[in-house]
Amino acid sequence: MSKAIAIGYLIKVSAANVNASHTEGNVVVTKKVTLPDGSTIPYISGQAIRRMLRDRLEELGYTLSEPFAKVSGQEVTPPVRPWEFVDEDLFGYLDPSGGKRRTSPVRVSAAVGLFPFQGDRDLGTRSFERFGQTMAAGGNVFETELYANLFKGTILVELDRVGIFTPLETGEKDKRELAADERRKRLQTLLEALKLLWGGGRTARMLADLSPRFIAYCRLMVKHPVFLEAFTASYENNKYCLEIEPLKNALNKFKDYSESIFFGLEPSIFDNEADLRATLQGYGDVFSVHETIEKAKSDVSKLWNGYFA
Repeated sequence: MSKAIAIGYLIKVSAANVNASHTEGNVVVTKKVTLPDGSTIPYISGQAIRRMLRDRLEELGYTLSEPFAKVSGQEVTPPVRPWEFVDEDLFGYLDPSGGKRRTSPVRVSAAVGLFPFQGDRDLGTRSFERFGQTMAAGGNVFETELYANLFKGTILVELDRVGIFTPLETGEKDKRELAADERRKRLQTLLEALKLLWGGGRTARMLADLSPRFIAYCRLMVKHPVFLEAFTASYENNKYCLEIEPLKNALNKFKDYSESIFFGLEPSIFDNEADLRATLQGYGDVFSVHETIEKAKSDVSKLWNGYFA
């Protein structure tokens, strides 16, 4: 019986600061994590990824719970109607007033850069001359750290919890369960949201397309983030080169638990594209990213209807 869906993906950022950390003086600092050798790599927080997915779900026709939450000071009380609001179902909630809590069935990793941060900065200015003053009045000067990088991310979906709500989560006497059609629809829309991913800060001047350039989809008999540490890369011939052995190791490790697996690969992104395709075809079909999302939605359409879960 299928217990989870694991999705690993790679996103390419050409020049941006998608998710800033804080401000040091007049410099907007990007989020970074320090490696054992002292170098740093940028990352986009899991919270930011979840926010972008929420926004895409809303654009795709779902009503979010946030406008219906009650705010008192720093305390936010959600409506606690996950059967009605897709974000409460997929991403969970905490009701501080009544102790009702739902842990997210959709687990999202941070998107972590595969290459060290190089210290690049973008210079911005605001001239007071544009506001009717003389040039001598000066203006504001600020800097923003930015990067060009390839980011890896992972999503793990607990299939036995999507659309199912326990009394501890809702405060009701009995468990609630959505119809299978709605459960499937919510997962399919989540996949579509991943395909359309974009967002973050500074999009007015640093717009970034965060849709996957590579994706691996795996339906599993166990719950495990298969691809979380499976992606490493180098840079050769002005293209990225995805290392094959770590990915093969992850696929081999969970081969006996995989019920369905296939891959999406955008052309002209990877210098070793031919070798990568040949290797992956030994584990599952390889399509474009768009086709893979559609295949994944088709795979999800068979859940909870007598096929395999």
